[in-house]
Amino acid sequence: MRKYFLTSAVALLSISTANATTDYAEVTAKATIEVAGKFECDEIDFGKIVVKQNNAVITLDDGECFEGCDDLISIDNTNIFPDCTVESASGDTLILENENGDTMELEVYGIADYKVYYTTLQIPAKVTPGEYTGSITVTHAY
Repeated sequence: MRKYFLTSAVALLSISTANATTDYAEVTAKATIEVAGKFECDEIDFGKIVVKQNNAVITLDDGECFEGCDDLISIDNTNIFPDCTVESASGDTLILENENGDTMELEVYGIADYKVYYTTLQIPAKVTPGEYTGSITVTHAY
């Protein structure tokens, strides 16, 4: 009896899969590509910045001390308003990193009249010495 029950169950399963329906959908894919030209800007260089040991957070707006000024000893401001080859562009925040992986943030707000005009450098508390570097993509829409 069991044998016939198993045979019947297998027969019913095979019938149900034989009569199955299949649904489908068509998917449209799309990509829009723009090719960007390249323009140049000189390096932003704050030069040598000397801070007190165990400094508090120091914020430099356009090369001038805005916050934590008591812990800032000196700054060269070598080239914080570099020239660019476009009249106007916009930037963003970039992370400057030293050889030990320590970081600080630099915001580049805008380029007008072929110059970078707005920068904010955030020096972290108890900053470690080293040369901090990084790069950012600045865009020019026309």
